[in-house]
Amino acid sequence: MALINFRKETSERSDEANWAKSLLIEKSGFYLESIEGCNQNADNIVTHLIERARVDYDASKPSTKAEIISSIIALEGKEVLERKINFAKCYGLPLSYSLYCDENQNVFLFNFISLDQVDFIHQYKSYQEFADWIASIKGWESNKSFREIQDLPFFDKELRKCGTPWPTNIDCFICNTENTPIAILEFQNAKSTNVANHCNNDFFLCKMTGTNQWGYTVYHDDIRRWTSQEILRVQSNLRYLIITWAQGEDDFILKEVEIITIPHFPNKNGKPDWDYINSYKASMNKYVVSGKSEQSAKSISSTFKTYNLRNDEGIINSIVNEPPLSYGNKTFPSIYYHSKELTQKNRAILVSKFVELLNS
Repeated sequence: MALINFRKETSERSDEANWAKSLLIEKSGFYLESIEGCNQNADNIVTHLIERARVDYDASKPSTKAEIISSIIALEGKEVLERKINFAKCYGLPLSYSLYCDENQNVFLFNFISLDQVDFIHQYKSYQEFADWIASIKGWESNKSFREIQDLPFFDKELRKCGTPWPTNIDCFICNTENTPIAILEFQNAKSTNVANHCNNDFFLCKMTGTNQWGYTVYHDDIRRWTSQEILRVQSNLRYLIITWAQGEDDFILKEVEIITIPHFPNKNGKPDWDYINSYKASMNKYVVSGKSEQSAKSISSTFKTYNLRNDEGIINSIVNEPPLSYGNKTFPSIYYHSKELTQKNRAILVSKFVELLNS
């Protein structure tokens, strides 16, 4: 290996306008970090947490393993890297670190068990080979088309051409002054509504509809996204907080998730039962657009199933809830909260409320 010029590139869009995040970084006393890639497999398990850096290859300057590790630490910062390693430990994982070179399309994969114990795992000889590895650890294929984003790094564009994009990121996790992870934090920009009217359950269940090329109704929901967030919460046993904000507002909502109850879509003869799934989504859409009417709720409660994820000594199990479903038992499909508070026209008190919630 002859690697030089270590630098960071990202497929994530800038969050410079996020005043809530800026306030917490500046004044909360906690550390807010992110992970560039998180792979979850078909069994609802986080299998890899992956950081990345772009490098150049210079055959005239061969690098030792120790020199490469030193360059990674210098790039990330020792304490930042320690916090990311500690976060990976919450999932029983090392922190994987990929170094990629656009010139020869090689990828070098390392595992950080600690700052003092780092293993070299593999050298992938092409971006296609690396994309095939990502597909193998994922264990399922997405049928969603990729959004065309012109300013993506070349690495990300090539992975998408290979059919497997870089895994989704973890936007934010919180560490205390001892670099110990204590919670996961999601920021939600309520730009399409406003903060006061924003409701996660509207989009989690099924608020939007469209029509496909054959004229059939297609239901748009956030079920997969929120399932992914619940996997993060349950597997790590960390608290899960949400801050809803908007660029032109001083309002914010501070929430802590208790549990997410997910619609259950069983297979039929080993394949998705699309008639059942579409009927379920149509009922959830009707429930949301009716203003969550009692009649629509009863239709879902008496007809369909849900499931919850449970961490049984490190093994993630799915617990299916049979009808009748209910809010009281937290078996009705929904995101349930320990706490949820709207603050209006006073962004200045976000930090104190955030610290109070974390210390509760």
